[in-house]
Amino acid sequence: MQKRKFSPELIAPCGMNCGICKAYLAYSRGIPKERGKVIHCPGCLPRSKNCFIKRGCKKLRKNEIKFCFECEDMPCENLDRLDRRYRKRYGMSMVENLKELQGKGMEKFLKNQEERYECPECGDVISVHDGKCYACGHVEPS
Repeated sequence: MQKRKFSPELIAPCGMNCGICKAYLAYSRGIPKERGKVIHCPGCLPRSKNCFIKRGCKKLRKNEIKFCFECEDMPCENLDRLDRRYRKRYGMSMVENLKELQGKGMEKFLKNQEERYECPECGDVISVHDGKCYACGHVEPS
């Protein structure tokens, strides 16, 4: 049985799947750091003090909510700005991720993420940021 590529612990409050982030992929695949080129991140939840959305949200900081979709103000100004940037640069919407999480649940969301970001060459994960598989080096055409 194949190990799941993503887990609930990789889903940030904003709806980002850290499992498709190039900084997390480099960190988790043991890619050596290169000054100014390769950054490492263990994921938004483990490093919560640095999370952009959590820093700007009192409800998240006080653990009143776990995900932004639990807030009546979603999307807030910070989430809206982040979502617009990701839609434009990477073709991914955190707000849509949050709506899917809320409507279909974590398991279905994770399954859909695995299908969407699976490397066609080796079956590992394609990064949302650069279209690269950090396991085999395959790069998705732009």
